[in-house]
Amino acid sequence: METWRYWSDGHTGFEALEAFLKNNSGLPGPRANLKLAEQFAEEVMGRMPDESAWKLLLEWSRRSEVEAPANDPGEFLPFCAIQAIGACYTALAAERKKEALLVLKEAMSDPRWRVREAVAIALQRIGEQDFGLLEQWFEDWLEQANALERRAFVAALAHPPLLGIQEHARFGLRLAERILQDWAMGLPISEKEEARVLNKGLEYTLSVLVEKEPEEGFAVMRRVAAMNDKQMDRILSANLGKARLSKKYSIEVAEVRLLLQEN
Repeated sequence: METWRYWSDGHTGFEALEAFLKNNSGLPGPRANLKLAEQFAEEVMGRMPDESAWKLLLEWSRRSEVEAPANDPGEFLPFCAIQAIGACYTALAAERKKEALLVLKEAMSDPRWRVREAVAIALQRIGEQDFGLLEQWFEDWLEQANALERRAFVAALAHPPLLGIQEHARFGLRLAERILQDWAMGLPISEKEEARVLNKGLEYTLSVLVEKEPEEGFAVMRRVAAMNDKQMDRILSANLGKARLSKKYSIEVAEVRLLLQEN
């Protein structure tokens, strides 16, 4: 695939590119064309957008739910654009980085789950190039972050290519523990849907982090179990049931389960 040929043809080319992506989006359907979105992001990163192409990426990334409803081919445009912005972020000029960061922050709280997934993927791409940026952002944002933003943080960090370095996995565990503690202590969540999304994220991401750093990870689980909070217990139980933990660390899993039974 070489979508870049469309960029040089001005407005007509942009229209053709939009039609190409929509027509090959796989939407409506249960699964968007993930390979096409990945290839598009790689192409943008490899060539870097000129001013007109950059404006198009920003415009696509901000297409609202009204303009691009969930599971509509139009939703594939923000899905692709957000990933592309993440792919080229570290090579952008300072002003474009500011624009890109605003896009990512806004999209974390988008009502469409595919758009939120695109942000997590974009953050993972940034982290693969400069993990320190994720550490800085998440530390700076956490205190004021809403539930959907917190879900984006843990979803971005639960990415095995980022976790081959021990300190990356430990950072993820520390952040996840803080998020769990805040929730147990009454993190204000305004919408039930926000709580559901954060819950679903925590029900799998913690196990990814624990697998990569089991000693500290199971210590985190034991501390969370000691909170004696029913919501935290359910999140722990979901993670303990993941094969990545139950098959490799059966003794540690049994120990945490015993703590949960005592609650």
